[in-house]
Amino acid sequence: MAYGNWVEEQNRQIGELRTALQAHISDAELRMLVENGMNHYSELFRMKATAAKADVFYVMSGMWRTSSERFFLWVGGFRPSKLLKVLDPQLDTLAEHQLLEIYNLRQSCQQAEDALSQGMGKLQETLSNTIAEGHLGEGSNSQQVETAMEKLEALVSFVNQADHIRKETLNQVPRILTIEQTARSMLALGEYFQRLRALSTIWSTRPLQPT
Repeated sequence: MAYGNWVEEQNRQIGELRTALQAHISDAELRMLVENGMNHYSELFRMKATAAKADVFYVMSGMWRTSSERFFLWVGGFRPSKLLKVLDPQLDTLAEHQLLEIYNLRQSCQQAEDALSQGMGKLQETLSNTIAEGHLGEGSNSQQVETAMEKLEALVSFVNQADHIRKETLNQVPRILTIEQTARSMLALGEYFQRLRALSTIWSTRPLQPT
């Protein structure tokens, strides 16, 4: 429900931003809309941090998202490096130094993603080994259970780290681009997520061929 409300507000903000860009409003007005959009993403990360403490498996599974969003899920959300690729159509208007900074940002995102993915892989292996050895069913006070619970606490930390990378990537964009370029990039990103969610609806309502 919380995510559904978040999506409704994002859709409203996207429409407002699209209208504003078409109307060629002032940079000050554009900046306010961009800041509202950034704050809205921050609210999503805050909600996810709270949810991860309650049930990290639910957040990681992406069951609160549409099926097409889950297909691209990485540690409970979108890959920051993929986010930057969504902005590629906007790059034609960038100066050479801006292109270089976007490239460097993408590289640093991929390095952070790789490090986090490796940590996730090691965590999954450790938990899998613990479960395979059958220790989890041998009393709630066993050392193996305590170790498993510590690893799951680490999983909550991984979700928060992934969202930190996502948030920092979003925050870097306005530092590289002009306010109009940032607004157009945020519009492109919002429309991408709209199309991604629409794909689930199109797929689930498609006419089925008789077998």
